[in-house]
Amino acid sequence: MQSNNIPKITTKETEHLRETYPALSHLEAGNVSEWLQERKDQLFEMARQSENEADMTRVLGLLASGIGAVCYAVNPMAVVGGLIGGAAWLWFVVEHSNRTKEIAPIPFVRGNFIDAVARAGDYDSRSNYQADHLANTVKFLERHEAEEYAFLLAEFENIGQYLTQVEPGKRFYAYRWMFGWFGKLKGRQLPTYQSMALHLQDVTIDSRVNRSEISAIAQAQIQLPPTVDIKQFQSPQIDIRHSPQASELSRPTELQPSANGLSPDTITHLPLANRANVLIAALTKSGFQVEDMMSSQVIAIAGTQRGGKGTLAAILATLSLALDSGLNTQYFTAGVDVYPFSCNLISALKYPEKDADGADKLVARDLLKFLKGLDGCEPYSHKNLLLVIDEAMRLLSLLEESDRTWAIQYLLSRFAKCGGTLIIVLHGSNLTSVVGKATAGLADTFKQSVNFIGCVAQSVSAGGLRKINVASGEYFKANPNNFAEPVSGGNLGMIPDWLKIELHPGNSQPDPARTLLKFFPELVQHHQPAVMPRGEKIAPDDAVNQLESIFSKPTQEAEIAELEFVSISEADLEQILNIVTSAVTTPVSFAAIRNSRKWGEDKKAVRYLRCAIAQLIESKQLKGSEKLGFTAF
Repeated sequence: MQSNNIPKITTKETEHLRETYPALSHLEAGNVSEWLQERKDQLFEMARQSENEADMTRVLGLLASGIGAVCYAVNPMAVVGGLIGGAAWLWFVVEHSNRTKEIAPIPFVRGNFIDAVARAGDYDSRSNYQADHLANTVKFLERHEAEEYAFLLAEFENIGQYLTQVEPGKRFYAYRWMFGWFGKLKGRQLPTYQSMALHLQDVTIDSRVNRSEISAIAQAQIQLPPTVDIKQFQSPQIDIRHSPQASELSRPTELQPSANGLSPDTITHLPLANRANVLIAALTKSGFQVEDMMSSQVIAIAGTQRGGKGTLAAILATLSLALDSGLNTQYFTAGVDVYPFSCNLISALKYPEKDADGADKLVARDLLKFLKGLDGCEPYSHKNLLLVIDEAMRLLSLLEESDRTWAIQYLLSRFAKCGGTLIIVLHGSNLTSVVGKATAGLADTFKQSVNFIGCVAQSVSAGGLRKINVASGEYFKANPNNFAEPVSGGNLGMIPDWLKIELHPGNSQPDPARTLLKFFPELVQHHQPAVMPRGEKIAPDDAVNQLESIFSKPTQEAEIAELEFVSISEADLEQILNIVTSAVTTPVSFAAIRNSRKWGEDKKAVRYLRCAIAQLIESKQLKGSEKLGFTAF
């Protein structure tokens, strides 16, 4: 029984906030999906109402201004009405511009007025505008409410799954907590359920909940018989391993698949994506939490040698490609021990004429160029990219110190902005050992956005007294401060035995990655050394750099010569110097200078910026080139 003497925690400024939501007792009683849908519909109706009010304000404001301008000679007071109407119209234009950065003076016309005029003669623009009708309606909400609508639209299913596992009395708090993190992470992801559960351990049941209402709602929940059995529309994911196939009945008993596992023959007739869903469901049922492993845009598989890091990377990449056939899988690795799955492979096999160290150095150079290209692209322009970097520490160790520091910082802190997914294999005991002293101060920011997965190696007999280390197949969510230590409740399970049928050709130990490919024969790709024409040799690095400078220099000079007449402001020159001198790593690329947030909305044109940089180089304030980057004297 609640005591009437308990003071309320809410203040007069915040007491009304809960009243704007649908009845919280339904959420706390377990009607999670219905409550979330009601809140989503409520926000959209608020947006529609706000849009209608905005159109009415503009119509009446323009109408009053027009009448005042026309009738001022008949009645001088009409000018006053016109001024009031014009003020109302101007108030809306300014307020809307502050919220959305769009100038919309005309009623019933959304977005920037200039863009609306441009759409009149462009079919593609009109099609895109109609496709974005929902997003343009939501813009009329206040910024915080618009962000909440985006939160519900993007993460509706995940929010529901999270909240159904939260005890009654804490669900609304958990909803607001997730929404807060959604805003902090700029909509890229949600925190893991484990992190939320750990946080809620320190949260008490809300004293403001109406226990009698919650009990009444929970008792009133009645399961009605469905008019249609929705199970008939589900893809076969549960009983497929036990379904009696004609081919199985005719085979000898010793060749039939195990009752506890899957056999490729039973599911290869399914479409690729359905096959992947069947395997993911089977792995999850076996205790191997594949979905938790892919719960972030950046997955770092870390630990000691021969722990199964590369095996897990190959499994995750294969399942991801099976689920999305349009996935662009880029795979970088040192050496030639590569799993035969479909991808764009950059390894030592690309440079068969080089020795091991020389080939790995060229692969490291290719990786750096690829990352530089991603850094110069528009945000979220590579949503279909899956970047896998195996033997990452080997490749990064072959780069110059400044390039290595830049690459590690980019991968662990800024890669997610490109929109893709990164699976990186790290050899080290903790984050500082990987990042190094030069970037150790950024370690705390990495921990929030990177999903660290640890692995366990085991020793097996190699004959006589000799032992070799092989992967145990067991994985866990690793502590960034110690990759060998799992976080609380971070067990990710062990690879099931039915995925250990095929053997690795090198050590003759069970190979789950090659076993998985038996379920996806169309994703098998045997990677062979690149064939070079007889007599051809790879040019040395010095020759390549010299040729690149020869061919790039005239182009740069020509571009700058065309802009010699352009007047560069002193403020822009100072801003460029400020960007270069305040950068965390040097040299600073041309793309990084142009895309710097210090420019704000005033992003400079490429040729204008090149001309400004050329003036700074000529005045001995900057040095470098577009290829190598720029540093200040």
